[in-house]
Amino acid sequence: MKTVLSFSVGCLLAVYLLFSVHHTLAEEWGLGEQAEEYDACDSVILHFDGKTWNHMYHGFGMWLNDIYGFDSNDIFAVGEQGVILHYDGKSWTKQKSPTTHRLNRIWGSSRKDIYVCGDFGTMLHFNGMEWKKYDTGIVDWCRGIWGFDEKHILVTGNLGKVFRYNGETWLERTIGTVDSMYDISGSSMKNVYAVGEYGTVVYYDGKNLKKLKPFTNKTLTSVWTLDQKNVFVAGADGFISHYDGSKWTRQMSGTSHWLRKIWGTDAQNIFVVGDHATILYYDGRNWKTHKSGTNYSFSGIWGNRRDNVYVVGANPADLYDHLTQ
Repeated sequence: MKTVLSFSVGCLLAVYLLFSVHHTLAEEWGLGEQAEEYDACDSVILHFDGKTWNHMYHGFGMWLNDIYGFDSNDIFAVGEQGVILHYDGKSWTKQKSPTTHRLNRIWGSSRKDIYVCGDFGTMLHFNGMEWKKYDTGIVDWCRGIWGFDEKHILVTGNLGKVFRYNGETWLERTIGTVDSMYDISGSSMKNVYAVGEYGTVVYYDGKNLKKLKPFTNKTLTSVWTLDQKNVFVAGADGFISHYDGSKWTRQMSGTSHWLRKIWGTDAQNIFVVGDHATILYYDGRNWKTHKSGTNYSFSGIWGNRRDNVYVVGANPADLYDHLTQ
């Protein structure tokens, strides 16, 4: 009887110690009571308040690929299986989606005019009330989207294709390459850059698409265009380069991890996110690493101020297969 009692007490003590350690570690990471749900979730959303990155509980398991918003209480996130989430400033809710295809990128001119592009030529449009499939005639996988307004939208895809929307129809443009184009960004319709495989960079002046002379053979996954003298690209193996209006200069990122998305508010406040929980911040002089408090990998970032930035990502398990599909 004493042996059984001692064994039972020992088990209870072990369970208590295990829970205490788990709870302590969770508190150190700033996750608290949400630790168990966070560990089991396939996706993550982080918020930066200007000082630290904090986990936002959303309660949905689907992988998230991108995020875009209009204010702190009006943010959208998209991802696997056609998932669309919306944040109203208090909680995340799942919106009804007309597709089950993977959604890759999101952009909008206003909350009543939002576009999401995805696999198999999927294009969704939100009018402020509901999401509908948009018949574009595009059959390629759409990788990147950027627009100047509701009548000037550009989408990048496979086989070097770029699609332009003029407010009525989608027009296909080719750039003389079969490389996949992963992202696109501009400061105006006369100053747009698109990037892709093997260091491919394409410039659009409002009339013509021009493939620029390569300055790297590394895959470029993202581009952010502030103005004609400030263009940043990021990609494989921690590669970052800056264009000052006359030449491209490589910048030391301090990491060898793949970088997936770059975004900023101005030339002194730029963020880039990527694999293995990578978050880098540029202050106009140097790139510095931010601690994210997670081992998840990130693929999307959006904000409206330096102290109000959001990041989405996914569980690192099988990440390579996911991102290269």
